[in-house]
Amino acid sequence: MRSVVRLSTALLSSIAALSLACADPERVSDPRSALSLDRTTAPGLGQACSDQPGLHLARRPNAPLELLCAFTLPSGSNPILNGTKSWVDGGRYYLTELKNASVYVFSVVTHANVGRVRGFVGAILNADGTTNAARSGPNSITFTGDGHAWVSDGISAVRVVDLNSMAIVDSVSTAIAACDNGTVHNCQRTNEITYDPEDGIIFVQNPSPLSVTTGAAIDTYGTFIDAATHAVLGTITFADRRGQEAPLWDPALHRILSAVSGRAVGSTIFQQYVAVINPHTRMMENHFDLDCHVLVGTAPGALFGINDPALGADGHVVIPACGHAVVFDAATGTPFAVLTKIGGGNETWYNPGDNNFYVTGIDSTLSTPVNSLGVIDASSAAFLQGVPALAATNPAAAAENNQVFAVVPGNTAATTACTAFGFQASGCILVFAHVPGAAN
Repeated sequence: MRSVVRLSTALLSSIAALSLACADPERVSDPRSALSLDRTTAPGLGQACSDQPGLHLARRPNAPLELLCAFTLPSGSNPILNGTKSWVDGGRYYLTELKNASVYVFSVVTHANVGRVRGFVGAILNADGTTNAARSGPNSITFTGDGHAWVSDGISAVRVVDLNSMAIVDSVSTAIAACDNGTVHNCQRTNEITYDPEDGIIFVQNPSPLSVTTGAAIDTYGTFIDAATHAVLGTITFADRRGQEAPLWDPALHRILSAVSGRAVGSTIFQQYVAVINPHTRMMENHFDLDCHVLVGTAPGALFGINDPALGADGHVVIPACGHAVVFDAATGTPFAVLTKIGGGNETWYNPGDNNFYVTGIDSTLSTPVNSLGVIDASSAAFLQGVPALAATNPAAAAENNQVFAVVPGNTAATTACTAFGFQASGCILVFAHVPGAAN
């Protein structure tokens, strides 16, 4: 059973700059106004947090975005844990959830929970009770269009999921000799993943392997898997690097682009970059540095920070780097916009339904800067809007109705965007929509 709450748009001084447009589709409201916890007079509370196709909120790409409503995990689930990631594919919203060791599946139209895939490693704890992300899962998902999803897990394995039965049907190990000798298993989690449909190849990363002999961090690597036979085709290692972020398939270039983390060792700088990988040769043909000294003016080697990119229809890529959302040209690697008004967050998303990139981060244009969902025009790289959403991260959007989703973990100590919906402790998935007549 799902939980859904709708609110009115009166003021709450403790939560800055949010509004909802759930009941009256044509009302004018300011996305930078604030929320109310008083639901006694909120209109439309009996309505579901949904947007049936053809109604007022569907396919309005030029209208401002507003926070519409929120839903949470089915009853009996643990609270959403920090690090949860999400995707939209084929009319469904997918959430990988460590605390519940599951992938949850929801309808992008009704937001009803339509399935759950179990059998993943779950949240592995350190001695102090904190989550060891390097050994936990499920983590990331890619879809092959044949009724299967490939989900990275916490034991150097990729799980193949049948989306009809919602069950794991195969597991593929990505362990290599440098971090696994059959007795010591130090390759740790698989994480970010993508699919090359042209060649039928899955590419998945092991971002934090440890030496099988010393236990020290070793070079990060990626694995190529045949999506038809599930056979491992080979690996690629990124010399002197200690982390990777999301890869993506670029159909125009016929190449995989993969974000690779940088670091400084004494006076030696190993720059972060985007690798251009040939899936046939399994080699890096080129790479584009994202030097924070050049991009934002920090001292050389003083700042690193690169996360998960998204590819737009015109060859533009948004990537969180150096504390901001950066947009670059996929063909040349040339950054042409550093959006200092909004942070880049972790996961990013491109929605072909409205031609916008979505990121999360601090919106510095507000009188009181706060974490927000950032809306960026994918063609011009213009920052269009920030919709405040405390603690929200990892956006995903449905082109079917142009709704945007963002995850907020459960929190028993601090106010989040879920607080006003009654979901602070459990965490929630926020739903945003383009609302006609809303002020920007």
